[in-house]
Amino acid sequence: MGVINDANGVHKVFPKPSNDLSPVHKAITEGRARVVYGGELTREYQRTEGFRRFLLRLDQQGRARQVADSKVDAETKRLTEDGLCVSDDPHIIALALVGAVRLLCSEDNALATDFTNPILLRNPQGNVYKRAEHAHLLQKHCG
Repeated sequence: MGVINDANGVHKVFPKPSNDLSPVHKAITEGRARVVYGGELTREYQRTEGFRRFLLRLDQQGRARQVADSKVDAETKRLTEDGLCVSDDPHIIALALVGAVRLLCSEDNALATDFTNPILLRNPQGNVYKRAEHAHLLQKHCG
């Protein structure tokens, strides 16, 4: 499996990770976890100059996985119409659903509420990595 990195905090993971996000960076660069992206998150990553180049390298090394933008965009539309998300990031929930990813790296509290909402994500429920104390989630979701 993999991890979704919220574009708003990706600078704390790459290129030089913060202390809290160092385990995420290490898991990805060592190949124990893969960055999963697609849909609107792909477009957000493309606007993040430094990360765009790093993501290309991860793709080339097989340490990233892109989910079809069209599938993520369709699920985003459905979620938006349902109105169940409290955050302004239904595209992240859509990516988690379509890509079968249940680990999010983000400091966005509203997004964390959505990602751990069993109505939106279940079987299994989503987890949010925020601090180094959450390193066990990498093992749980990425093996």
